[in-house]
Amino acid sequence: MKHLYIIGNGFDIFTGIKSSYADFKKWLQRKYPFIYENLCDTYEIEGEWWNDFEINLGKLDIFSYIDKFIHKNCMDELSAKDERDYETEELNIPPSFRVENPCADRLDGLLDILQYCFEKWAYDILDTIDVPQRTYLEKNDSFFVNFNYTDTLQLLYKIPEDRVFHIHGRASKHEHLVIGHNQYHKSMKYDDPFVQIVCQELDKYYKDPCDNYCKRPWNIDKAEYIYAFGLSFSPVDEGYLDWILRSTPQTSRWEISWYSDKDKERIMAYISKHPSLLNRVNLVQLEAIDNEET
Repeated sequence: MKHLYIIGNGFDIFTGIKSSYADFKKWLQRKYPFIYENLCDTYEIEGEWWNDFEINLGKLDIFSYIDKFIHKNCMDELSAKDERDYETEELNIPPSFRVENPCADRLDGLLDILQYCFEKWAYDILDTIDVPQRTYLEKNDSFFVNFNYTDTLQLLYKIPEDRVFHIHGRASKHEHLVIGHNQYHKSMKYDDPFVQIVCQELDKYYKDPCDNYCKRPWNIDKAEYIYAFGLSFSPVDEGYLDWILRSTPQTSRWEISWYSDKDKERIMAYISKHPSLLNRVNLVQLEAIDNEET
């Protein structure tokens, strides 16, 4: 493999697909307003929260959440369990088994149905494109690591199936889609068993890069050219990028696309933390080409 492409959501947006998290917000508001309102209430959403949807899933203010949904709404229910909790304490049963936690159950239910909504939205978004815009991709001796859930590469660029790896799942095949954050709460020590169980629910959506790239059907140790097109370079992406950087030749040339000044800042911040990239990276903006050129 000579050319390795890392394809992010900005690539689909460039193509003309309404696949931003702002688009998901609008879809959720329209299709499932009750879920949208509960999510906003749970996470106390305001401002640009949706711009970093996956990261912010892991930034729940746990203590505020528990205060809001347990101490205000569930105290009557919990008080009825006091006697049983007192008796089982003597048996030294771990809190996660002995404490019924309506707060954690509520969060678990909300995140489960959010996953369902997200997968339904991802299945439908390819239909949102009217006139697709294409850019140049080198198809010979190339492999594509697709962070997106869509079939853009196969349908619009005619990339063979065996040269595309959907690292987070593929919506058209009704696969489980990986969404998540980069905050591992279980590593934090809390005495309150209610807090511990809420942390366990949040950690179900912890995105561990190793879970995904360790199952890779591809070998990248001979890649000469690496193209990161439409990748956000957010903290959620860094684990994957670190692995790719370690696993590819130190002589390989990188080409990274950017759209906004904020994109460029994140990319430069990543490069500054990985000085081995400094003299072998080129920042570009995706350019549209005529369809027949693809």
